[in-house]
Amino acid sequence: MDAKTVMREEHLAYRRHLRTHPALKGPLDAAIVSYAVDLVASFGTSCGRINVAAYEPYPSEPGGDGLVPALAGVSRRLFLPVTLPEGRLSWVVAGGDGPRYTSRVLASCGVVFVPALGVDASGLRLGKGGGYYDRALAGLDAYTCAVVFERERVASVPAEPHDVRVRAVLSEQGVRAVEPM
Repeated sequence: MDAKTVMREEHLAYRRHLRTHPALKGPLDAAIVSYAVDLVASFGTSCGRINVAAYEPYPSEPGGDGLVPALAGVSRRLFLPVTLPEGRLSWVVAGGDGPRYTSRVLASCGVVFVPALGVDASGLRLGKGGGYYDRALAGLDAYTCAVVFERERVASVPAEPHDVRVRAVLSEQGVRAVEPM
């Protein structure tokens, strides 16, 4: 197995463990949600709330089932991804049956929360291996923030040419900017 596969397996095992121990995961999720809300509020302008993009966490993922409702409550519009064929994402407004948007809608967002299985200090993230977010974020000049458990912050993530770096990392310990390259 290559280094990325090994790292994915280790982090997925940790998440499976947390999922079976709600007393451990619940406080981590609550802290992540709180820091996410604070981050979005800090980007608010004199014009009001900002657009935000996020994702609906699976039960084992950071933020749990409280992330989307909390972000929807502090965003002008919250965009959530829809998986398309050929490794692409489209985006819909949370809670609505409205139109689907291309990933270009992310340029309208003040914050883009990105799922990750791990992230290093330079902002390289370990995804699930499909490249969906690397394609969606390519060329985007937005505040991108990987969401992980603190234990998933790693010394380095093996890089490939298509990997897109994030600007910040959100965990139960707070939001931290990544080191510039």
